[in-house]
Amino acid sequence: MKNLDRMISAIFLIFFFLSSVSLVESGEIYKWKDKDGNIVYSDSPPPPGVKGQIKKFKESPTERPAVKEEIPRTKSQSLEGKRAYQDITVIIYTAEWCGYSRKAREYLNSLGVNLIEHDVERDKSKNEERQQKAGQGSGVPVIDVEGIVLKGFNPDNIKAAIEKRRSS
Repeated sequence: MKNLDRMISAIFLIFFFLSSVSLVESGEIYKWKDKDGNIVYSDSPPPPGVKGQIKKFKESPTERPAVKEEIPRTKSQSLEGKRAYQDITVIIYTAEWCGYSRKAREYLNSLGVNLIEHDVERDKSKNEERQQKAGQGSGVPVIDVEGIVLKGFNPDNIKAAIEKRRSS
């Protein structure tokens, strides 16, 4: 009798799990910049004459993709009363061969900051600038978040520096 109860419970759990997992729908998200330079995400295409990207996704009906801080707003303020990410200027000193430079660039681009990139091997004056900020012999990437200088790629430190500048 106990085995039968366990078997019925197991079948019920499997059925419940499979029925909740199988509900999948797909959709499209459009991304473009409006006339003020704000990044716009929408489930409808951009206006005529505006180029945009289409991202396809699959999701369960109860989940939606996370929309980060790139919600249209004034250039000087975000919704929380802080400076918008796009108003934060970040300078990154990189080298083409460096994987951490590539990761740092991708991470900063994902945040939507105003990113200025300098390849220190292509522009020797920028290498000198990097050395003045970070010290002699330091590698890449070196990241300058409006005066907060970070060496290497550490997403937590980068995010903390950007948030500090957003609040100031």
